[in-house]
Amino acid sequence: MTGLGAGIVFGVVAPEAAEHFRFLADAFISLMTMLIGPVIFTTVAGGLASLGGRRLLGGLSLKAVFYFEAVTTLALVIGLLVGNVLGGLPLPGSAQGPDAEEVAPLQRQAESFGNGSLSLDAVVPSSFSSAVVGGNQLHTLVVAALTGAALMMAGRRAAPLLDLIDRGSHILFYMVRIVVTGAPLAAFGGAAYTASRIGIAPLGGLACLIVAFYLTCAAVVLLGFGLLARANGFSLLRLVRYLRHEILVVIGTSSSSPVFPRVLRKLELAGAPRGVSAPVLASGYSLHLVGTCVYLTMASMFVAAATGNGLSLGDQLLLLAISMVVSKSAVGVTGSGLLTLIATLAVTESVPMASVALLVGIDRIMSEARAVTNVIGNSVATLVLTNWAGHLDRERLCRTLGARRPLELDRPEDDPSVVEIHISDGK
Repeated sequence: MTGLGAGIVFGVVAPEAAEHFRFLADAFISLMTMLIGPVIFTTVAGGLASLGGRRLLGGLSLKAVFYFEAVTTLALVIGLLVGNVLGGLPLPGSAQGPDAEEVAPLQRQAESFGNGSLSLDAVVPSSFSSAVVGGNQLHTLVVAALTGAALMMAGRRAAPLLDLIDRGSHILFYMVRIVVTGAPLAAFGGAAYTASRIGIAPLGGLACLIVAFYLTCAAVVLLGFGLLARANGFSLLRLVRYLRHEILVVIGTSSSSPVFPRVLRKLELAGAPRGVSAPVLASGYSLHLVGTCVYLTMASMFVAAATGNGLSLGDQLLLLAISMVVSKSAVGVTGSGLLTLIATLAVTESVPMASVALLVGIDRIMSEARAVTNVIGNSVATLVLTNWAGHLDRERLCRTLGARRPLELDRPEDDPSVVEIHISDGK
């Protein structure tokens, strides 16, 4: 909180100097992103092997795919509906956007999304090592699932390797604990850069878009996820309170990736076994980006209306269909929402690409709402799917979320060793 507040003040008072402090947030995100691949591999592979249920893995995968597709499609529809309402309002003039040339490099980056399709290269890695350290979470998830399945099939012969993976996972979480001490500096740098670019409150039509998007995300979280959480026996507000420190990191860095290891660990401590929660949360970071989905259709409709290129019903249905595919190839890092939007509009060809320049200046503040919605949505999805699989310790979950002093990973007494590390005695 201190880092966020100081960053905002610094960005407003000395905007030219504050622009140079973005490296604090970028460095923190890079360090945490570096650890995400190994964390996903060790937790998913080790968790699946220790759980030892092939039938459970297949059933969980089908439920997860159905859940992710249903929720993200609904989010796209909600964004489309709100975008139609927003486009029909007499909005004040939009603030002057950056030069359209700023969109050109972003458009080249957006080509990595496969021109609007989830290509084979986006899912299947080219090598084992690149899957773990290459930064593509889907690649890591595929290799980890294969490794976990092989460990299950190998049985007792795989025990030494499983023991090594468990030990490695334990060390990785301590590395995360070390890196996360830099979160206040990251929050300061991110907030300073954002405030220096947009000020305290942008004016005109862009302000209307920001307010409408934040309200829509709040409605999706409180009403949609709130009802879903209640139906599965836990309170969304208590879950948000439990994850409050992780959410603050997301707000400060405008990215959901840095908190993945901590969210996974907290959900495990709250009663979601690692063997189920790790693959669900890891796949959700690529396939279940609810905030990004709302932003895709809502921002597309706003840009079309602001530039006088209203979309017909057919164009909107095409936009919806393309967004359903492109949104699955977005990764949860800063700027992915804007890149995905560019990739989507490039396929539909219904809105001039230069019009996206209107959103470049405010993307950082929009990214905060996207990332927070994504984190909360994936946390709820993990608990719901774990409950559907019959492996959620609901009594432990309610006790953890309802505790007067919420559990924190930074307090050693609150973070007991969940993964047992067996040291061979040579027998």
